[in-house]
Amino acid sequence: MYNQEDRAKQIWHYGFLAAVVVISLSLKIINENALPYWLDEGYTAWFAKLSFYDIWFWLPEVEAHPPLYYSLVKLWGMIEADETGLWHRSLSIFISLLLVVSSYFSTKNTALYLHKEGNNAALFNSILICFSPVVVWYSIEARPYILLFLSYSLAILGLISILLNEGGGTIRNWAIFALGALLTNWSHHLGGIFTAVLFLSLAVHWVLELKFRKGFFFKLLLCSVVVLALSAPLIIQIVRQIVYWDASSWVAEPTLTSFVQIMRRIFGFGYADKLIDTAFGPSAIIHTGRLILGLATAILSFVLTLFGLYKIIRLKALSLASFFLLSCFAVPVVSFLISILGPNIFLERTLLPGLIPYFMLLAIAIEFIRSGFLRNAIKIFYVVILALGLIAILRAGEKEPWDNIMAGLADQTRENDIILLMPNDLYLPSSLYVSDPELAARIESVPAKYPATEYSDFYPDGFPAVPGVRAEDAQVIRNLVAGKDRVFLVTRQHELFDPEGVTRKTLDEQFRSAEEHVWGDIRVERFDRN
Repeated sequence: MYNQEDRAKQIWHYGFLAAVVVISLSLKIINENALPYWLDEGYTAWFAKLSFYDIWFWLPEVEAHPPLYYSLVKLWGMIEADETGLWHRSLSIFISLLLVVSSYFSTKNTALYLHKEGNNAALFNSILICFSPVVVWYSIEARPYILLFLSYSLAILGLISILLNEGGGTIRNWAIFALGALLTNWSHHLGGIFTAVLFLSLAVHWVLELKFRKGFFFKLLLCSVVVLALSAPLIIQIVRQIVYWDASSWVAEPTLTSFVQIMRRIFGFGYADKLIDTAFGPSAIIHTGRLILGLATAILSFVLTLFGLYKIIRLKALSLASFFLLSCFAVPVVSFLISILGPNIFLERTLLPGLIPYFMLLAIAIEFIRSGFLRNAIKIFYVVILALGLIAILRAGEKEPWDNIMAGLADQTRENDIILLMPNDLYLPSSLYVSDPELAARIESVPAKYPATEYSDFYPDGFPAVPGVRAEDAQVIRNLVAGKDRVFLVTRQHELFDPEGVTRKTLDEQFRSAEEHVWGDIRVERFDRN
């Protein structure tokens, strides 16, 4: 009887898990092409056309992200055998499936070690991974963040296996950890923060629970040397790029208030809460309701994580408690300090991998609650929050509608018109939605075509491929518009890339502003000849 009941539970568990994964994948596939590519994805599409040599030896000079992701996209394109379609996002969807697998086993193994129901914790963790709005968003975006999630999750899987192994971990455990740490470093230039925390967690384990065991120390030392040595080229790239990045003013320096808001949005499942007003209507009731829900979710989640840590410490699993403390709380603080003391970074994006250990701790903490009714009530509450956020982000998460913008320009422009793109990298996403060669011939970039690596030393975005407009570029603009009937100026963050207004002042010499349309940061203006 026991075996039959146990088998029935296993069948139900894996059946429910399969349903969760299939529904999640279906949502991603359906919405894969529902939203147009935006600027950053335009970079991915352009980089994927480069040779592997250029991706690894030229691209790091002009791009903020390591070349690993773009190499995988290029390889994926060879598998897809599609040289023209917008297929890059399908790689992210596939990576998101692997993320579910690695997170599932990390959570299950940890829960079992803590004498809790491993299947329930792992299943709820999978629900969080599959339907968290931010994870779904990056699962259908052609950018390297989902690869960073997977790499970090793989490193955590190896680390958990090492921590839970009384013998200090097998060669396989260490190999998984080393591979995950290495991939984390090569997935994002801030990946080193996350791997450093994992190595620190192992060092704490060596001190607290292994009492300075020599065998473990040599394994840790060897693993550190290997990961550091294979990450050396990346370190050199980062040092070179800091020169450009530190001089850039395009990323606002965070404040304590903005940092707290970012943490609330990320760890309170409210990353998409600012889209709820747009998705469901800008009424006062909806606005107030989503603020209350967001705050309640953040408070509940914070209390649950503290409760989980308390229970883990009570079980004397000090190494696990140290790992969760460092990965969930130390990483955000270190990232904040880096942005304050050094070059400014996108905290809201770069802190997101912290959701991987956070979801683990949250899922395990819920299993420590004795009341089955309360456990299920909390899980249902989270599912509702996830559903609201997911609907909002899929309904209102469009960043830049380049398909509509270029379709509009195709309808409006005539033979003797010209389209000016400023900054020059706007060519990357816009070109994805231009199939007419006559329209393509009317498009010019200001002040020079991307990548303008030798054009000037004014790089508002931090890298030399996208220079800003200087006073001496006025003649370049005059030459481009000479003899044209109308000019369509397409800009993005023009205050940053043309702070002196050189482009508009130059156009005002021969043209008058006639019409404009605005989509977020993107502005399309039509200038008619005087």
